[in-house]
Amino acid sequence: MKMLPYSKYTAEELDSYINNVTQEKVKASLLRRNPQFVDFLHFISPAAADLIPEMTPYAAAIKRRYFGNTIRMFAPLYISNFCINNCVYCGFRKSFQYERRRLSFDEVMNEARIIHEMGHDSLLLITGEDPKISPDFTADCIRELKHKFDYINIEYYPMREPDYRKLFEAGCHGLTIFQETYDPELYPSLHPSGPKADYHFRLNALAEGGRAGFYNLGMGALLGLNPNWRIEATNLAIHGMWIRKNFWKSHIQFSFPRITPTKWGFNVPAPITQDNLEQMILAFRLFFHEADLILSTRETLEFRLHMAESCLSHMSAASQVNPGGYQDHLDGKSLGQFKMHDESSVETVAAGLRSHGLEPVFKDWDMSFAG
Repeated sequence: MKMLPYSKYTAEELDSYINNVTQEKVKASLLRRNPQFVDFLHFISPAAADLIPEMTPYAAAIKRRYFGNTIRMFAPLYISNFCINNCVYCGFRKSFQYERRRLSFDEVMNEARIIHEMGHDSLLLITGEDPKISPDFTADCIRELKHKFDYINIEYYPMREPDYRKLFEAGCHGLTIFQETYDPELYPSLHPSGPKADYHFRLNALAEGGRAGFYNLGMGALLGLNPNWRIEATNLAIHGMWIRKNFWKSHIQFSFPRITPTKWGFNVPAPITQDNLEQMILAFRLFFHEADLILSTRETLEFRLHMAESCLSHMSAASQVNPGGYQDHLDGKSLGQFKMHDESSVETVAAGLRSHGLEPVFKDWDMSFAG
């Protein structure tokens, strides 16, 4: 029996329940003002797949209640594509032989300048697992970046509380760590070597960030790795519930990235459809009323605008997914970690949101609150 992290249930027990949910149970759960975990299982079930049109207005009402008609905008900034892991699905894996790049302090600032000139005021720093990108270097970058950006989030390799606290005290107030897959039996085959092979250290890192004081704690799974996407979604929800209970002063965030093939030959083992993804995001909005839900440029603009109406709180725009990518884009060259399906400009994304009755918000954090 496969035990799930932070759960008193086995995967088999949850899977059996989910697959025996009826549409009547889904409809009853939609009427609950304060849904319970069992209601999330109803929303993610096969029975709910045919009820997406009925689920959508309920999700949209919740989204408007907690977020109004706003969508908060941000851009990622990749600092390095060096890596000491060998994750089989990743274009940055250690075994791939190609020219790598690690940005200097000045190069980070140049990328940030370009992003800021696009109109962005919220920044996501992405370091990869490059041990030469130290917490001290990153903290120095954050302190300087705070002169331009009111909010900084970071995807950083798993660390202990003292190192995370350096980043928090420098002015970074959000931490995101993707577990990639919550399946403890599948995980080792996808992460054969490197520090990331330690399933539990990675799983527990978000709690270290919570103890360090981060205001926002973000999580996600790479969708398409686990053949059972409903159990993957359930694991993610359980993790979110545990973080919410134990770090109630922090705000939880969920991202929904679908894994894409790499040019080195990785093919997605268990692709999930756009309808599957829509159901998953709806289930999270229906259960986690106040949580931030994020959808990146991995998805098309059309789909992102559709989901923004009912579920999303955050969207990236005009993203570049390699170190130095913004300058490279201006110079007419680019090599990213994964394929983007939305290469629209910030202006195009903002106009699309407004055409759907939504307001793009670029400043979502004030320096007076951050100290």
